[in-house]
Amino acid sequence: MLIRELERQGEWLFRRRSFVPLVLLPFAVLAVALHRQHFAMQYPLAERIFEFVCFGVSLSGLTIRAWAIGYAKPGSSGRNTQQQVADHLNTTGPYAVCRHPLYLGNTLIMAGVALFTKSLMFAALAVLAYLLIYERIIATEERFLDGKFGEPFRVWAASTSALLPRFGRWTKPDWRFSWRAAVKGEFYGFTAVVTVLLILRTLDVWFVERTLRFDRFWLALFAAALVLFVILRFLRKHTRIFEPKQEIAMD
Repeated sequence: MLIRELERQGEWLFRRRSFVPLVLLPFAVLAVALHRQHFAMQYPLAERIFEFVCFGVSLSGLTIRAWAIGYAKPGSSGRNTQQQVADHLNTTGPYAVCRHPLYLGNTLIMAGVALFTKSLMFAALAVLAYLLIYERIIATEERFLDGKFGEPFRVWAASTSALLPRFGRWTKPDWRFSWRAAVKGEFYGFTAVVTVLLILRTLDVWFVERTLRFDRFWLALFAAALVLFVILRFLRKHTRIFEPKQEIAMD
């Protein structure tokens, strides 16, 4: 009954997983508001290095997601929210390192953003919340995969960790890397991360100085990300550049 309850919760969360970051955003703002020390005024270099580290953690999550999406077989990974979809079972490449690299990437993205608030307590709670949510979503997804693929899934799952990567288990991917799928899937995420970091940085200044002042670096990065977003979205909507070509299996 406990397993079934976890799966029921996972079904509900699976359909709403895109909104999970929005639920945590108000708590991130509160964490910034409660942070009274403005280190940029006393230690500007240390402040900037810390920001770059946080951004790097989020970028590592985006990279893992792009890596997994680029190697995923067609019809095996998507943004579907109404029901589970899997025409193929991914077991090689990134999916030999861990069973759910996309959720690993999401957790790292959240960790970087949460750390950016400079509240270790909020960062720890945010990551813990993500892990609890994905525990339930994974239970639902894997019940579906077990029912569809049976023994091949169980053999793969028994030897591959859910989220903790084991890079020594890397095996040659079955499919060539698709940069089209990787860019198409992740340019939204990159823009979202930069936007949130700019907002948090601006709020940090506001709560300390009571002045609306934009950080030059993050404002410039946001402008560049926005231009890139507009270009890529135009190409996605009005050209065929992101349409997948004939997939080629690796020899």
